[in-house]
Amino acid sequence: LLDAGESFEEATCREVWEETGISCDFESILTFWHRHGLKFGKSDLYYVCLLRPKTLDIHLDPVEVSEATWMSIDEFLQTQDHPLIHHVLRTNFHVDPSQPPVGRDKRIQPVAEMEVGAVQWPNRQPYPTYTSVKRQ
Repeated sequence: LLDAGESFEEATCREVWEETGISCDFESILTFWHRHGLKFGKSDLYYVCLLRPKTLDIHLDPVEVSEATWMSIDEFLQTQDHPLIHHVLRTNFHVDPSQPPVGRDKRIQPVAEMEVGAVQWPNRQPYPTYTSVKRQ
């Protein structure tokens, strides 16, 4: 959750820090989904972001996270079966999780992401605005 006056980017990095002890830089939003009609009439917004770690040591908050580890791209692909993760890999990275590993054990770069910009009405503060950008 965002704290009052906190930007999406600040909240994302703060949450990662609080739950894992990893300091990071926010780069972009890769995708998000929303679901409505959940328990107690609530909705769910789930964001997948591209972050770059400043530190690699993991210090978990055991109340929030049961396990976390760094792994290679290929190992990650072999352990993920969530449809949103598969969608992000195919759409944003052009990586097909169903294909056998082909030496992808290096940093992969997104081909599309949402960058933050600002839209401003006259005499008002700018509104953070996320726009889809294709990478070459």
